[in-house]
Amino acid sequence: MNLFNNVSGWLPVPGGAFPRSMALPVILAAIDEAERNIKAPRALVFSSALTAIATAAQGSIDVCKPNGQVVPASLMLLTVANSGERKSTAENVFMRGVRRFQEEMDVIYQTELSDWSARQAIWEVRRKDILKKTLVLDQEEGDGACKQLIEHQTRAPVKPRRFKLLYEDATSEALFLGLHQNIPVAGLISSEGGGVLTGKAFNDLSKQNALWSGDVITVDRVSAESYEVRGRLTVSLMVQESSFVSYMEKHGEKSRGSGLWARFLVCSPESTQGTRFIAEGGAPWDCCESFSERIGEMLKNSVESLSDSTRPKLVVRFSQAATQRWVSIFNGVESEIRPGGRYFGMGDHASKLADNIARIAALFHFFEKKNGDVAVEALEAAIDVCFWYSNEFLRMFSSPTQEEADALELDDWLQSRREAGERFLKKNLILQKGPGQLRKVKRLDPAIEMLVTQGRILLSKFENVTYLDIFPERSMSNVITRSVLSPYKTSI
Repeated sequence: MNLFNNVSGWLPVPGGAFPRSMALPVILAAIDEAERNIKAPRALVFSSALTAIATAAQGSIDVCKPNGQVVPASLMLLTVANSGERKSTAENVFMRGVRRFQEEMDVIYQTELSDWSARQAIWEVRRKDILKKTLVLDQEEGDGACKQLIEHQTRAPVKPRRFKLLYEDATSEALFLGLHQNIPVAGLISSEGGGVLTGKAFNDLSKQNALWSGDVITVDRVSAESYEVRGRLTVSLMVQESSFVSYMEKHGEKSRGSGLWARFLVCSPESTQGTRFIAEGGAPWDCCESFSERIGEMLKNSVESLSDSTRPKLVVRFSQAATQRWVSIFNGVESEIRPGGRYFGMGDHASKLADNIARIAALFHFFEKKNGDVAVEALEAAIDVCFWYSNEFLRMFSSPTQEEADALELDDWLQSRREAGERFLKKNLILQKGPGQLRKVKRLDPAIEMLVTQGRILLSKFENVTYLDIFPERSMSNVITRSVLSPYKTSI
């Protein structure tokens, strides 16, 4: 008997709203509070919280996946949301603890830097004095002076390393150099990430991918010494739809082919604008403040880990029950890559899905201060969250079917008629003067059926002639979900 028959049945059913019920008391309380107060889409709020958790934890922990491979706890997230969706507000609420801690560390760094500058100045004066003596003494005495100079060089004051964790508009070169010169942990975070996408932060996709996987990267430079980076990097970009579409049109094939987007948790949540009503009185922020305090604790632990090179990272492992569940998910996803499966043509994304589930489960476990190994409850929460993001990936990156492409082409042609003030059109007119590929019934009928389903048109017959109502009253409140019809174009 084949043990792997029907493994796809182990996967969550696709579709549905963003999960709300999870065994994550501290995280969920902060998410619920922020959602009530900000009134932004829940997925946008959750992505902001997840960004803060990964940024704070990645310096302290690694994750041992149930297959035995140890990987970073770093994440990559992309949220597509237009202006007015309160992206910056959500990010500020959850990144407050990170920024607060970095500011405190900057104060300490400035003190250490001043101390180093004074010691460096004294050291430099002495170096010049020894060098001067070396040059004026004869050969025999010069050897001794030379040894004194060499010995002095070994006592050069060590410049303190800055705890620079956040990078918001950095080139890839500046980011990698920062990971080398400062602490080897960073967050590339932007709530207005269009500039990051169109700028130079993603110039070197292979190195971005390598950092996500935990590999050592080598940065070769022509005018300076090359160096290696053993770092951890969490990326979170919130971009407007136009910026994302523009990037995908120019660089989509390259970035998708490199495997970059397969590593991302992506979403384009439905807007809450028009439903964000407020009541009198101040809103409580106690749960979000508790969240920020926990972020600070994690960062303090990260500093202690980074300051002691001999101290190994905590490796978060999975319980036996969680291991069995993760393996079932892995096999279920793998089975769906074959033709006809949920992930057919999306093997790049599917291959990273179980990895992201393991990372997020470990982050939940670590943040909530759970004892022992990762339990099934934390893993199930990660599964629910990651499969929601996975559905978004399929929606945003799947290529359209022939029927979907035809429906989009037909709707664009009908739009010109709407703008001309027309209301009813004969179906035969499309067969005679419509888009070339739709002048055949076998191509036109499925496109019309899809637009009827979308509420863009209504069909009627009069004296055996089929008419299209191209501007029915219901279309005023029924906006077509164009993301279903066109890849890389999402309806926000």
